Amino acid sequence: MDCFYCIVSTAEDAVADLCVLDAGDDRTALDRARAVAEGVPGWERVGVYAGERVVGRVERGAAPQGWPLAA
Repeated sequence: MDCFYCIVSTAEDAVADLCVLDAGDDRTALDRARAVAEGVPGWERVGVYAGERVVGRVERGAAPQGWPLAA
């Protein structure tokens, strides 16, 4: 079984942080990756992976998938 991990990027550093995630599925991995990114000052994006498989990417300021854009 592959583990989930994320790579947090800033404008100055393409790999500002690399973190293994405690997640059992893609959605949880994306949520936990965003929480990790919030701890990195100036983060712009975070790539989430399960082994070599790309799970997704979270951009700063982008609404999480599945959330309504307006009420």
